[in-house]
Amino acid sequence: MLRLLRQPGGGLGGCLHSQRRSRHHKSVMAIRREDINVWERRAPLAPRHIKEITNAGHKVLVQPSNRRAIHERYYEKAGAIIQEDISEASLIIGVKRPPEEKVIPKKTYAFFSHTIKAQEANMGLLDDILKKEVRLIDYEKMVDANGFRIVAFGQWAGVAGMINILHGLGLRFLALGHHTPFMHIGMAHNYRNVSQAVQAVRDCGYEISLGLMPKSIGPLTFVFTGTGNVSKGAQEIINELPCEFVEPHELKEVSMSGETSKVYATVLSRHHHLVRKSDGVYDPLEYENHPELYTSHFRDSVSNPVSVPFLKESPPTLELDAQRLMRPVERSALVTEGSPDLPHRLLAICDISADSGGSIEFMTECTTIDKPFCMYDADQHIDHDSVEGPGILMCSIDNLPAQLPIEATEYFGDRLSPYIWEMLPSNATRPLDQEDYSPQVRDAVITSNGKLTPKFEYIHTLREKSAVTVWWCPCCLKPCMANAYHLRR
Repeated sequence: MLRLLRQPGGGLGGCLHSQRRSRHHKSVMAIRREDINVWERRAPLAPRHIKEITNAGHKVLVQPSNRRAIHERYYEKAGAIIQEDISEASLIIGVKRPPEEKVIPKKTYAFFSHTIKAQEANMGLLDDILKKEVRLIDYEKMVDANGFRIVAFGQWAGVAGMINILHGLGLRFLALGHHTPFMHIGMAHNYRNVSQAVQAVRDCGYEISLGLMPKSIGPLTFVFTGTGNVSKGAQEIINELPCEFVEPHELKEVSMSGETSKVYATVLSRHHHLVRKSDGVYDPLEYENHPELYTSHFRDSVSNPVSVPFLKESPPTLELDAQRLMRPVERSALVTEGSPDLPHRLLAICDISADSGGSIEFMTECTTIDKPFCMYDADQHIDHDSVEGPGILMCSIDNLPAQLPIEATEYFGDRLSPYIWEMLPSNATRPLDQEDYSPQVRDAVITSNGKLTPKFEYIHTLREKSAVTVWWCPCCLKPCMANAYHLRR
């Protein structure tokens, strides 16, 4: 029998040896299956991250999922165990929220909970987590000393969003009577990987550089709000086109006299469009602490010559005077029946914040991967599922990185994995102050031991306020929760 135990490989000896090793794992972690959204194919960690964890003596369970973009065989090769039952794990991680009935009591969970603003749709989940004494770590609240998020998919939201809006432009131009090189760019999820998508954009750019854009539509101008990871990801894609970056004050000139064999873009920082309401001055420190004192003059100083704004700025709301921006442009001498001009300069908006009542004053609901675009008609105030007719093409998808799941998983895992090590020994039955967490992790703990942690007790107050703030909506003609768009109307 002793000889059997020493034998490597299969057989009785190998089985007993495996069982003996499993009793000495330092901890057990699980990656749960994503089952809240049909498009969710990401994971919080990639196989190479799992390999580091298993090599260090920790046990990793992975729930099987045919929807996950990275095949489970690669997780198994990295040392993970593929099995349905993950109740052995003390730490369970995912990307999105689990269904309430699948939350296991007295475990530590990490995922995007979308509860910190007392979002009504997720309050049932929060109640269940509190009842089951779950310790919840929310990636959204993992921030550095300056308050910037350190665990996020931001870059890939920008990449996917830019690919999508270029695809949408192709459809919109066709509806307006123009075949353009943008017609050969598909939605981000149609490509096997981001390299294929980049090649499609690059091919489009080559055709633009050859002068194959219709002359009657004039130069295309893009504006990117913000300078963070989302904006940088979007700029990586537009740089695959023959793109010239200009200063915001130069947009008007290039929109009128620029070349059609290239596109023009500018990056809009806060100081370009934010001003104090009282005197028109911008103070960055004051804005951080008191954003309510500021307003945006984006619609007056920047938006008029823009063809496509790419937005990630919030708050304050970027006020686009849609009715003014949809006025007809001056007719070009090149215009004929077969070469029509554009109905107005502002053609499309890609809103990456996907926050109804947030970045765009008239964007009241998100679009989806299934139905990525809608048209906003400033005269009739109607959103409709089409790329035809009058209006501005809108794209406001709230789970963009899911369209590039493999690259997004690798990117996110690189940012999360340094903090996994301190989460691994977590015991949700212990008081939170007994855990050896860094500030980045500790400050992201929403619940512990059946209570909201002190930093997030305000959620109770928000819920109480939302329960009594009911308005008679003049648009719906029925009682509804306060909606910023309705109240502005």
